[in-house]
Amino acid sequence: MTLKLDRGDRYRIPFENRTRDYTFVKQVAGGPLIFVDEITGRPTDFKPRDLAKMIADRVAIPLLSSNWIERIDVYALMDASAPHTSLETRKKILAAQEKVAEASMMHFYVVRFDAANGAYSTSRPGLAALVEHNYQAACRSGHLHRPSYSALYRALQKGVPHQRWLSDLISKRGAHSKRKWSDAWVVERLEKAVEHFYSNGNPKPPQLHEVVTTFLAEAILEDRRRSVNGEPSLKYPKKTALENFIRGEETPERLARRDPIVALRKYGGKAQGATADFPLQKVQIDQTQIDEWINIYDEDGNIEDRKRPWLVSILDVYSRMILAAILTFEEPSSYTVQLAIKQMLRPKLFLIDRYGRRKGATDGSGQPMAMTLDNAVENVGVSMRLLLGDAGIDMEVAPIGTPQAKAIVERCFHSYNQGLWHNAPGGIPYKPHAISARRLKPQEKAQWALDFATGVMWDWIVNVHHLRRNRSLEGIPARLWTEKVNDPMVGRSVSKRLDLFDVFCGHRKWLRIDGAGVIYDGHVFHHPKVTADFLKATLPLAKRSKGKLEVQAIVYPHDCSFITIIDPVLNRFVRLPNAKARFADGLTYPEAKSIRATDLKLDRDFVSEEELILAKYEYFKKLDMARAQERAERALRQAKKERRKAAEEELVIWELIDGDHIELGTIEPTIRGDAPYDVPQEMPAMARRTTHKPHKDLPRGGAKAKQTREINKRVKELCEETATQTDTKISVPTPPPQATGPLASIPVVENVASLLARLAADLD
Repeated sequence: MTLKLDRGDRYRIPFENRTRDYTFVKQVAGGPLIFVDEITGRPTDFKPRDLAKMIADRVAIPLLSSNWIERIDVYALMDASAPHTSLETRKKILAAQEKVAEASMMHFYVVRFDAANGAYSTSRPGLAALVEHNYQAACRSGHLHRPSYSALYRALQKGVPHQRWLSDLISKRGAHSKRKWSDAWVVERLEKAVEHFYSNGNPKPPQLHEVVTTFLAEAILEDRRRSVNGEPSLKYPKKTALENFIRGEETPERLARRDPIVALRKYGGKAQGATADFPLQKVQIDQTQIDEWINIYDEDGNIEDRKRPWLVSILDVYSRMILAAILTFEEPSSYTVQLAIKQMLRPKLFLIDRYGRRKGATDGSGQPMAMTLDNAVENVGVSMRLLLGDAGIDMEVAPIGTPQAKAIVERCFHSYNQGLWHNAPGGIPYKPHAISARRLKPQEKAQWALDFATGVMWDWIVNVHHLRRNRSLEGIPARLWTEKVNDPMVGRSVSKRLDLFDVFCGHRKWLRIDGAGVIYDGHVFHHPKVTADFLKATLPLAKRSKGKLEVQAIVYPHDCSFITIIDPVLNRFVRLPNAKARFADGLTYPEAKSIRATDLKLDRDFVSEEELILAKYEYFKKLDMARAQERAERALRQAKKERRKAAEEELVIWELIDGDHIELGTIEPTIRGDAPYDVPQEMPAMARRTTHKPHKDLPRGGAKAKQTREINKRVKELCEETATQTDTKISVPTPPPQATGPLASIPVVENVASLLARLAADLD
């Protein structure tokens, strides 16, 4: 008999007059089956043939597999007729339910096969007889379809006789893990995008959004080109899928080209994790936003809002006991960290009253010797250092950008998600892109309030986490904790300064202030006179205009209309109002962030992402074209300048042909440049034989004066010619006695025709 087991299958087998539960881990190639004893945690070997015989004789009783629910598609448990169900989701639900129905039919026949105790064989005639004899009963059970021989034979190969599970018979056809794009254009561009992102770069490699923008813009243009030409549309990955694909193509060699430091930290040698020899020797503390939506109710029980609260957790390194767990809507701050520390130091009487001692699962409290915190502003502030130092706790700060320094508490957050938040109403079991692909809306399914979620969380911590075997430690956290704490050689360290932690220290942060005020969480806190007075008292005169000063500020999370900074020089508190007083009045920081997120959504609805991508792409193209045109024009100007310089240096020899007209002459310019003749503008300056610069133009009014002189000169010549003529009679009348001066010299022309003829000949 063929025995096929899945990891996580459990069997109850007699052992020394009592029974023990064993969990299947793996099978050695050609060797025994490896099980783990759930009591001792030690591996145990079973031969496949012996275990199969024990199962057939019902000596080994199979229990419900720990991972049986993972074998059933989640869509099979949904209702296809539910309102607001999309067509795509309805198809998935019907397909999954069809597979379950088929598995149920197979389960009906294989159970009848086992009940016959060998009356039917696994041959084709034997299975055909099985179907024929039980078909009427199957129809009464709702299985109208007759299974094929091959499908029924495959179903009999799964599981063991008399122990058949429906989950083992569900078909896995159609399952695939990674999406691929077959279009040649997309494949080629994806390879270029990956190589572009994981390149050396000059001076630095391109950002991910630049690579994604370039790919999407080219894909959109290619899709439009195909649409115009009547070709099938282009199937290409969208933004999130493209980002995940590029990140998924990361290798040590590619990351080393892009960022050698990050590659060394990620793929280099692994250091040993945190270890401890007894409880409370080392603890780790961290904060995260849980994967579940929590309702916020008003006094009347109406839902006002839904938010994802923050979880502050402290974990003991030695036993993996959770010493503190604070669920709050507060943003990460020194206040939330201090709340967790206060809960860790005191005995958890609220758990003891509710669950009792519970084998030590409610006994996680005490003062640690060393504490590892995240390198955040709210954790390493002066107030936090003084608080822990006065209590006798050594604080270790994790390096920046190294979550592996707090790997134990980070792994604990994963346990929170898998065991609690993902399965709760309003839980977020997938990544954002998977949530949108499945068209799930976990926010609308939220049912728990914050207090109820806190109670459920502690119920899971006490009854599951503290009593479940830890694979890394190979032991149960509550047992490891109790054994060492009750050992008189180890014991428990308690704090003698509990009153110190009751002092409310507020949300203190180190911020930077300059002439423009203080910037915190996207808000600007500034008042011209108050800021100037503060800088005048704390900064010297030479640094007031451009200097920045680190100050300790007190932030009030429920009011973003002002912020308080501490003046260490004058020993006072300075209150700075929000620069946008009308916007921030009466708002908390989360509410202000929500309003800004809404405005951002309206902006995205106003300008779609596709339009913005194409606009950026066109801008990048125009910018590159402008730079290329500028380089070309610069090269043309340089070449023209070089040609002109070469032409000036070499001798110009004119070649004459028949019909050319040449005028030779010299012009002697005057010193002032007001000669009565015009200097041609085309005459080169080098041909003017003089040391003076040529006059570029006549003086002001010179053209009119020159014309007047020409007219006067011509009139004088006409007067002289008229006086000497003999054939023309000119009479000069006697002027009156009172007339004198030039009136006596005015000539009188009697023969006008003769005068005009001479003028015409002269003008020609």
